[in-house]
Amino acid sequence: MSTERSKPYREKSQLAQFREQLVETGFATVLKYAALAVFLVWTLFPVYWLVTASLKTRESLLAFPPHWIPTQLAFANYIDLFVSRPTFVQFIFNSVIITLVTTVIATLVGAFASYGFVTFEFPYNLDFHLPFYILSTRFMPPIVTIIPLFIIYRNLELVNSIHALILTYVMFNIPFAVWMMKGFFEEIPDSIVESAMIDGHTHAGAFLKIVLPLVKPGLIASAIFTMIITWNELLFAIILTHDERAMTIPVGLASFITKYSVQWVHMSVAATIALVPVLVFSFVARDQLIRGFSMGAVEK
Repeated sequence: MSTERSKPYREKSQLAQFREQLVETGFATVLKYAALAVFLVWTLFPVYWLVTASLKTRESLLAFPPHWIPTQLAFANYIDLFVSRPTFVQFIFNSVIITLVTTVIATLVGAFASYGFVTFEFPYNLDFHLPFYILSTRFMPPIVTIIPLFIIYRNLELVNSIHALILTYVMFNIPFAVWMMKGFFEEIPDSIVESAMIDGHTHAGAFLKIVLPLVKPGLIASAIFTMIITWNELLFAIILTHDERAMTIPVGLASFITKYSVQWVHMSVAATIALVPVLVFSFVARDQLIRGFSMGAVEK
């Protein structure tokens, strides 16, 4: 004789009945793809408009009603940019150097610091409180720090140099890297490090040869976000640099807006060129990036 009790019958709500009708008629699937299409148009339209604007003439770009699809592609705009503004090559070089050095230093220092906070015990429970104190430097608006930084760099004769921007970006990206990497190191079981040390590795050797390869998705994700933040940063770059020797691409883009006019075509071309490196790197590392996002969801 079965001991299970039958559940009392409950009439379905009107919302549940309506949902079942949507699923049966296939309307829910249509609605899902329609929402996805709206989302894609909403997010990709600015990129489409930027790229097409770089291939239009000034008259076509400023026409009203707007030309949604360019009838003639003006590829000469890209040549004209480098002919009329040869300093833009220097801006690209400066951005590449500053972004690469900042990303490598901030990611590595963030990884070492995160591993230390997760692995070792600090007095006065600092291993719990210190990461929050480090992150608190990101709470304040960056404009608050620009005046003391400018005075310090001026006394050190670092103003208008890429070294000043690298030091600033490393300082502001390390807290972000520490907190992002901390979650990945917490997912590594202590038994893995203990097994490596039993096999003869030192603590540093176990970190470099065993732990660091396991958190490779986290390193890639942290590096991508650090690179995007550094590549697009404008506030510090526009205040700490005066001429093309240290100016970056965002400063170069801002220079297309003058007191008398806005060079929309050249700005569109320069912005499209600035978009390519970050887009390509993110596309190449997309698998590692997705693994990095999903790593925290795996239980020990």
